[in-house]
Amino acid sequence: MTSNSASDWESDDDSAVLGTQTLPLRPVPEHLSRPGDKLCDVCKRLKLNPRRFVVLPGDQEWNKPNKPEKLDIHLGSVRDMRDKADFPTLEDGAPTEVVMSWNTTGPFPDPSAPWNHRPEVRLLRPYLQKLVGGFVSKRLNLFPEITLLANDSPTVSLTYFIRPVRPDMVDFDLVRRWLALCQTKHGKRCRQDPILKELNRSHPAQEVPDLRCIDVEEDCLVILPAGGRYAALSYAWGPKKFFSTVTSNVKSLEEPGALSKSEYLDQIPPTIKDATHVAKEMGMRYLWVDNLCIIQDDPEIKGETIKKMDLVYAAADLVIVAAGSETAYSGIAGVHSGSRTSRQPIEEIAPGFRLAFRSRYADSMQNVPYSSRGWTFQETHFALRSLVFIDGTVAFRCQGNDAWEELVFERPHELRGQGGTRGGAYEGDDIRSYEGLIQGYSERALSYETDVYNAFAGVSRELMCRLNTDVCHGIPTVYFDWFLLWGPLSDHARRLSKRAGLPVGPSWSWSGWVGCSWPRMCDWYNRSIARIRKAIRKRTHRDANDTAGLSLKPDRNFYGRKVRRRFDGFDCSRVEPSELVLTNVNAPKYLDDILSNHPGSGFLRFWTVSLTLRLAEPTSPDTYRGPAHRRRRLGIFGRSGRELGTITVQPAWLDDNPVPQDREFILICEGRDERAENGRIDEEDGWRYMAMLIEWRDKNGAKSALGSVAYEGKPIMYAERVAIGSVGKTDLKEALEEGPVWKEIVLG
Repeated sequence: MTSNSASDWESDDDSAVLGTQTLPLRPVPEHLSRPGDKLCDVCKRLKLNPRRFVVLPGDQEWNKPNKPEKLDIHLGSVRDMRDKADFPTLEDGAPTEVVMSWNTTGPFPDPSAPWNHRPEVRLLRPYLQKLVGGFVSKRLNLFPEITLLANDSPTVSLTYFIRPVRPDMVDFDLVRRWLALCQTKHGKRCRQDPILKELNRSHPAQEVPDLRCIDVEEDCLVILPAGGRYAALSYAWGPKKFFSTVTSNVKSLEEPGALSKSEYLDQIPPTIKDATHVAKEMGMRYLWVDNLCIIQDDPEIKGETIKKMDLVYAAADLVIVAAGSETAYSGIAGVHSGSRTSRQPIEEIAPGFRLAFRSRYADSMQNVPYSSRGWTFQETHFALRSLVFIDGTVAFRCQGNDAWEELVFERPHELRGQGGTRGGAYEGDDIRSYEGLIQGYSERALSYETDVYNAFAGVSRELMCRLNTDVCHGIPTVYFDWFLLWGPLSDHARRLSKRAGLPVGPSWSWSGWVGCSWPRMCDWYNRSIARIRKAIRKRTHRDANDTAGLSLKPDRNFYGRKVRRRFDGFDCSRVEPSELVLTNVNAPKYLDDILSNHPGSGFLRFWTVSLTLRLAEPTSPDTYRGPAHRRRRLGIFGRSGRELGTITVQPAWLDDNPVPQDREFILICEGRDERAENGRIDEEDGWRYMAMLIEWRDKNGAKSALGSVAYEGKPIMYAERVAIGSVGKTDLKEALEEGPVWKEIVLG
């Protein structure tokens, strides 16, 4: 049976959900029929036909839970398929092959368990793997699914098959339908950010000073009316500077027709022009674009606007995400006729039998510059509804669906608003969500490292609200000790200002480093915030609500009042930081943490246990099973020669500090290297002292392995973090030289 009307795919239940006019199926281009094409021998044995791609009563999958994939269809080694595909023939020295499996998809009855579906349609999934077993790199396994073209469906249901797309450009009739479906079927969830509601935030026109937008009808800048609906553009600027609004031209840009005059029109980059076209197509009169709507040389207005970027993007009726545009000069592919960058992959197997790839926009997102930029992280994070343009196509995202894309039909549970992720992802008792925000942002790149707090301002506010805490240089203070235990997931280097080459943030915070950082509480302890809040009172040396020591002023000790009961055998009576001023040490001045209620200087001052221990090649086996990395694993050895623990350091640091050598460690808190089996995480077994490897800097900036804050009452040095390791709770006596020392630290 061949179907030409999308109304055929609506069941009775679906029609009640839709409630809007459906769009007819597009015809399939005639050029797909190529009589000389034929299947390879492997595919012939699959006995492909339209019936094989549907699950009907009597089939073994009917009304049964979906099963794991069986990669039992071998298409041959890549070496033999060299002229068919451009894949690597070797991975880690092992030959590679292409394998494939039958799988199913269908309705998702339980929104809380999106991995379970009722099998309705069959599809083929290919993968690239090594002949000896194991997949190759993730980037090469973003394979699409292969299934039937909807026009050739043997049943009246087309929902999970692939529909033809308009070959020359994005179908804005379809995109407008998506927006209408969201507005009519998804309710307030897609228009109200829970964080903004909790913070009692108002419309940005009332909070952001002089909030301007482009009036796409009048072609000029205007002050956005209070409560006005607007779209916002999220895009990558690129290295080339381009036209912006400044104090000298803002008045002329507010004159009707200004942006269509050659004086300005020729200077506006294509990506912004195309975004204006999209706003018109979507019926949006106002468009917010950062470089035109913020007066770039007004530091007061610019600073206040940057602090409220979460509100600007969350309150936008629609966010236009130019993900496929490398720079502001790239334009947005697919917006205009003839600008599609690739044809839809459809192949005719036989007359009336055509297969198509279901590629996903999210696969392409991983390899575009947009997804690596720091500023775009919070823009997409706070967008409640967005149009994502990439690879010449478009996807619509909202709180009620994961993604509607041109080549697939809207699924019934998504039409009901049960397919979104963000709305519930950051609620509840799960620390992983908030650690994920830091991890996701920290791996992004910034053109100017001094923007590290600016581009994270909205996310910082979310952390403060959700965790009921202050932040200090990007770290939530309520769980400060355990957040200090972050580790690198990539190569790390100090974050330096481009102009002066000085550190932007303190070494103890992820914000002081370029590279992906992993807070990892959820990995070694537990996801439960309530459980963490309880445990941290016992396992850290600082009182739970004590944020002392976060600035250079005499204050309460970083370890709290209970320190004397924690370390027996030596004098821990002194807990108050001494009156020191670091100006004579030539210490760096870090960026202001723009959202912190008590930002301080970025230096931590406290007393703790200091241990001199030996770094050398490890003697214990490496049990690490995480992502591949280039960091060097070293052993931490004590007085007896026994390995007390391990630590990983960056290769560049090890090049400058070859082992074996004696180094200084300071105790931070109690923690675990790994989670206990069977959930026994609160039992004493496995709890260790988390020890920070530090190095000292003198007043001239020179580094040394050992040092001291003061000499004869005068400040001479401060310390910086190198890495985090651990030692056993009974290993303090293993310290070299004079043994464990109760010592004052100034940590920058």
